[in-house]
Amino acid sequence: MPIIRKVIQVGTSRAVSLPKSWLTLIERETGQPVKEVTMEVNGCLMIQAIKPK
Repeated sequence: MPIIRKVIQVGTSRAVSLPKSWLTLIERETGQPVKEVTMEVNGCLMIQAIKPK
């Protein structure tokens, strides 16, 4: 089941906010803070954290 997030207005742009708990989970797994994400738009929007090497 997909997770639904609202698109919000931020200045003249729009954004999707990510819950702190999601970011905390990824940061715990990688040991690094999430600073960037990749975004793929191909009929659907997929956002992934960039994991440091």
